[in-house]
Amino acid sequence: MKTSQAEQAYWDALNRLQDGTAKIVNTKSSRFKFTRDAVGREAGKGKGYVRNERYPELCEAITKAEEERKNRAQEKPNTSTKLKHEKELKIKANLKYDMIKEEYDIIMQDYLNILRQNFELQRELADSPHIRLVKRSNK
Repeated sequence: MKTSQAEQAYWDALNRLQDGTAKIVNTKSSRFKFTRDAVGREAGKGKGYVRNERYPELCEAITKAEEERKNRAQEKPNTSTKLKHEKELKIKANLKYDMIKEEYDIIMQDYLNILRQNFELQRELADSPHIRLVKRSNK
């Protein structure tokens, strides 16, 4: 069956919502549901554009997508999957910590080198017979 440009835009929007690559609608939200309005908004239209009278096949696909989303949400991951996920998160956090600690150590080393150079230059200026240092009072 041939579809119009508008209907094709709605089908494309539904596919983006199902893939999680939506541009407008936040599919990561806990409140996200596959609705005709969500598909319409993702397609760049407002509420009420997707109707059962206009696009019965599209509305049926939206209903099926919502049922699949509910079924996936009801499936609970098993304990070993949760544990594996937590271990991955811990490894990532440790790697990030190590990277930040290395950057911090490098910055502190540079800072201490600058302080040492500053101290040496001040000492050279103070020891120089041709330069007279004037100290300012803190008033």
